[in-house]
Amino acid sequence: MDVEVFLTYSSISDDDVQDRTVVVIDVLRACSTIATALHRGARAVMPVLDMEQAGKIASNLDPDMCRLGGERNGEKIDGYHLGNSPEEYTREVVEDRDIILNTTNGTRALEQAKGAEVLVAACFLNAGKVVDFLGREADAVTIVCAGQQNRLALEDTLCAGLLLDRLWDGTEPNSVTDSAHTAFTLYHTDSENMSRALRQANHAQWLAEQGYEDDLAYCFQVDTLPVLPYYTENRLLLYDDVPATG
Repeated sequence: MDVEVFLTYSSISDDDVQDRTVVVIDVLRACSTIATALHRGARAVMPVLDMEQAGKIASNLDPDMCRLGGERNGEKIDGYHLGNSPEEYTREVVEDRDIILNTTNGTRALEQAKGAEVLVAACFLNAGKVVDFLGREADAVTIVCAGQQNRLALEDTLCAGLLLDRLWDGTEPNSVTDSAHTAFTLYHTDSENMSRALRQANHAQWLAEQGYEDDLAYCFQVDTLPVLPYYTENRLLLYDDVPATG
């Protein structure tokens, strides 16, 4: 399998994703929130770049059947129904509704990668589902870590390394890119004490200081959600719900 890794989304171009299956990772917290919302019954999650785009989409939807969610600098956006904590996205709140999601890093990474042949969202929570899908369906894979404000985010890189470890059955191929080697090696370095490594990540420490410790405990769970958020027609749906084509 041909696998490339980008440790932040900021440098990817259309050529980097064209004709490839792209996996966007944002552990803290957009992709964890997306997976959770879909698992709890949301009809779709629409990732957007900014508040203007979110407002335009919301104005064309039934206000009872959609919810605005998102954050700027970790905090819920004023006037939105929801922030970016996955646990806010309860079944009571999201079931049978569309979620318009606007975040600092994750939704921008998805926007940057939307020219991919196939685009899915990944995190620790749904790692197993993502690997199963890639093993069955993909030959050329690009893993895009959202990062944190154009810098490497340890939690995203470790999640990328976990995906690579499973895709490669624990053994790095002879010829890999430098960034893929970095993610794979870092995962193997920290895998014996993953919880400690993740909680020492800069973004995790900042979120803990802001009172989001429960989000860390939730987002760092592995293989707890059997869902694959799949991007089609400017929205993420459960892969099992995507209409067949051709």
